[in-house]
Amino acid sequence: MSANHVLSFRFAELADAKALARIESESWPEPLAASEEQWHERLLLFPQGQLVAVFDGEPAAVASAQRITESFLHAGPVTYDRITAGGTFRGSHDDAGEIYQLVAVGAGAALRGFGIGRRLIDRQIEYARSLPGVRRIVGITRPARYYRHPEMAIDAYVALRNKTGRRFDPVLEFHLGSGASLISTHDAFRPDDSESRGYGVLIEYPAHNGKQA
Repeated sequence: MSANHVLSFRFAELADAKALARIESESWPEPLAASEEQWHERLLLFPQGQLVAVFDGEPAAVASAQRITESFLHAGPVTYDRITAGGTFRGSHDDAGEIYQLVAVGAGAALRGFGIGRRLIDRQIEYARSLPGVRRIVGITRPARYYRHPEMAIDAYVALRNKTGRRFDPVLEFHLGSGASLISTHDAFRPDDSESRGYGVLIEYPAHNGKQA
């Protein structure tokens, strides 16, 4: 990235909804990208959970999160539609929820390949650790190359590594190679996610940065 460009981070605003939908459309498969209407709902409910990277004055990457309760997480099947209220957070987010859930991260074309997604997630984790009442930081991520190994069971796939020792799946490596732990796998998480064969992988980051039990 050239020194002539300016990069900053801030919480998203309602006026950003259209730009955030564009970023998602550039970084996620079409059926999975949140719409402008879904972003509008998220920003109404929990603007502090929507963190934006601004590049030369324009939103160019985003990481989305909500707070949910432990009881809500375990109240039914772990599916995207239930856990995120169809991507709107209306009925899933709870301002007092003890779980900070990382929902999505994406970068537009201008910032792809510069590690901005990692910086956004790290900032989200830092923010979650500052919030009173948050005891867990979790995400349900995509095994995005699972479609390449239809012969493998999901548990074998998530453990698959390349010759350098990194996980074969880059999305899983993004989290598990940066301090997250694998908790569980869930079929039918997003049935329209053909690359992941519908699966979601529940991961968890340490909530206290090793400073507390």
